[in-house]
Formats: sequence, structure tokens, C-alpha cells
Amino acid sequence: LKRMKQLPSRRIIVTHLRPDLLPPSIFQSKAKILVLVRNPKDTAVSYYHFCNDLPALPSSTSWDEFFADFMNGKLAWGSYFDCLVEWNKYIDNETIMTISYEELKEDPIVGMKKIASFFGFSLCEEDFPRIAKKTSFKAMKEKS
Repeated sequence: LKRMKQLPSRRIIVTHLRPDLLPPSIFQSKAKILVLVRNPKDTAVSYYHFCNDLPALPSSTSWDEFFADFMNGKLAWGSYFDCLVEWNKYIDNETIMTISYEELKEDPIVGMKKIASFFGFSLCEEDFPRIAKKTSFKAMKEKS
């Protein structure tokens, strides 16, 4: 929090927190929030591999065990579905934009244009393909 207060304005803060765990003032301010959601099936598969590849997190002995815990919200960050329910309460809030991972993957340029417009970023038309290439799964995997 101390470091965030020292950052110049127009900050970007990334979090996995549900809205009910964020400071209430964020919803009364001019802050704009991008909520990125993902198909629950793909989320579960990705989360399974993430947990099993990271020694600091408890790993599951099987997919079936993990899937049962995922469906019952018994994982480190709680229920994916409860998170979606909480964010859904803000669906009509004009300072919050929801976009799906699948939508961004299907047409990254259209998705980026929506995001840029929402945040008021002024980008040139030739910026979008460049950003799409640098933020592709392949490019990020090569840099990781």
C-alpha cells in the first residue's frame, strides 16, 4: 500500500481479489476496473497445472481430486464461481468493464481496442498488431 501511494497517477494494479475484498472507496472513486473472466473449464485446467507446477502451492494427487475441490471452492483462492457472482453485482457499473479471455484470444485487436477505448488510451492503428504479437501466449511463453 505504501509503495502504491508513491506511484504517479494513472496506476495499473493487478489483483485476483473479489470486489468484496477490495477497499470500498475504489468503487466510489474515478478508478476504472477491467475484469478479465475465463471459461470455468479452462480456468480449472490452467489452475490445476499452475498449482502442480508451483512447489509453494499444495498439489493435487489427481485431476478428479482437484476438480472436486475446484467445484466446491476448496482451493487457495476460494470459489471461482463465488468470484464471478461478486463481480456480476457490478455488471452495470460504468467504471467497470468485463471482457473474457476467450474474446481476447478470438480477436485480440478488437478486444484491445475495446479496452483502450474504455481506459481512454490513445493508440495508433499500427500499435494494435504490435501489441497483439507481443502479448500472444507464444511470445509470453518465450519470455518467461
